[in-house]
Amino acid sequence: MMQQHRYYFLALATFSIAITTTILGFFTTTISAEEIVVDAVVEKNDMATNKSTQNDEADKNIAYDGSDLIEWITSNGGFIHPNARIGLDPTGQYRGVFVKSVGGEEGGTEEGIEEDELVATIPWDLIVKPNNYDYHGYISPNCDALHEMYHQFQLGDKSKYAPYINYLINQPAGRIPSEWSKHGKELLSKIMKDLPPYNDALHRYERDWIGQCHGEDTPLARQSYFQLTSRDEDGLMVPFYDMHNHSNDPKRLNTVPHKPKKEGRPFTMRAIRDIAPGEQIIISYNRCHPCWFDTKYDDCETRSHGGTDFLFSQFGFVEDHPQFWYIPQYNEEDGSLFDEIRFCLDKDDETGQFFVTRFGDNYSDEEEEIPFDENVEFLKGELDRLLQLEYDLKNDGELIKSMPSYEWDMTWTYHDAIFNAISAAFEKATGDAPVFDSKQEPAPRTSDDDLKDDSKDEDIEMAFIEDVIAPVEDDSDKDSEDEPSDDSAVDEQQESEDDSDLEDSSSDDEGEMMPPRILKGAEG
Repeated sequence: MMQQHRYYFLALATFSIAITTTILGFFTTTISAEEIVVDAVVEKNDMATNKSTQNDEADKNIAYDGSDLIEWITSNGGFIHPNARIGLDPTGQYRGVFVKSVGGEEGGTEEGIEEDELVATIPWDLIVKPNNYDYHGYISPNCDALHEMYHQFQLGDKSKYAPYINYLINQPAGRIPSEWSKHGKELLSKIMKDLPPYNDALHRYERDWIGQCHGEDTPLARQSYFQLTSRDEDGLMVPFYDMHNHSNDPKRLNTVPHKPKKEGRPFTMRAIRDIAPGEQIIISYNRCHPCWFDTKYDDCETRSHGGTDFLFSQFGFVEDHPQFWYIPQYNEEDGSLFDEIRFCLDKDDETGQFFVTRFGDNYSDEEEEIPFDENVEFLKGELDRLLQLEYDLKNDGELIKSMPSYEWDMTWTYHDAIFNAISAAFEKATGDAPVFDSKQEPAPRTSDDDLKDDSKDEDIEMAFIEDVIAPVEDDSDKDSEDEPSDDSAVDEQQESEDDSDLEDSSSDDEGEMMPPRILKGAEG
């Protein structure tokens, strides 16, 4: 469902122009539905997505207050806490769900939302769902859910979920890595290499929707796919709930959801502590991950157990701390899994130091899973590689110009996040901080403004605003999303083009932008 995070705000002066351009670009971009070969689809969609992204960045919901959606929910048997509001934060930098301020235009009350109070109840009939809903099971990809979502997108105003569907249709595209431009994907793939989320995560649409669900390849199908996969709660598309931003910080997280155990029952969310007037209402997109701070929480019959890399690949942001990292270790000869490095990472708010709180998970009664010597060597090798990549590529002006600024920024945000995580894991495992060759000093942080061609990205400066809890700035502490598949043809083609394309960054892709619901909640 889908989160978290570099999100810049578009000037209101360009807003109406961007809407017109988006609509025109959206409906004039057509793709043949007959060619269902993954290789062809990847190449074809690179062109179509990059082209439409230029026009899709403008968030047509930038001033959206959700009043029509709330009215639709409450008039159909649902409940939204009267002190809750949808909109921009007080600084106007990002969108989410907040407790109304006392008095003034918002008209909130002093008690805000109290512990254990219902924040929302969404009736079953207002949830877009598959025919095969199973509380205890999760299917990936859920083709039934994907086809139902596409059907509702096609209905538009005629959909029985029209207030919700029209909101989703108006969301910008391009935030999620698998939506990115060709050069953006190539740079991210080069950085990931043997680290999660791996190259396969960059081709989810082709693999899932086209390859496994046999869906037709149209701009609307692509849009509905990414809206569902970045917002759903185990195949359920829950209005209002999916508009909340993500954090696992115990000081910030203040609600817990409860999905229906049987068909026909409502989806609910409750406050787990008092939420003060003006405070943002926060959910967790992966509350069942192994580093979850509340070991007594037992409502984990969900898929929301992925780590920080999963959130990045699924929702397009790097979550704040604490984080959970999972790095599988594969046998070089036969590709079999022989070990895994799992650890919980946190950050000291006062010193800014990253530290591993535990190898393994918080639910285990066993001793910590200290990495083997060969795993430690692997971690050190990856640190050297990541540092060398930064040294070689960070100030490549042509490469910077070859992709939308959002993709460039988020790629290096993820690079920094995984570098910091591995550094902390290495130090925890060995007792010593990693030492690097002097020639591998990180490249100076040159101002991107001096190197980018803003003419093609100005609409991309706003990243996922709902699921992103904070504007994208620097590292992984901004608030705010596979299994390997048989994409060998795509992978071989990309590998062979990798170096040449990264060096010869002739802007053949026109840019693309932001994901649907970084917010696991709703806008993101």
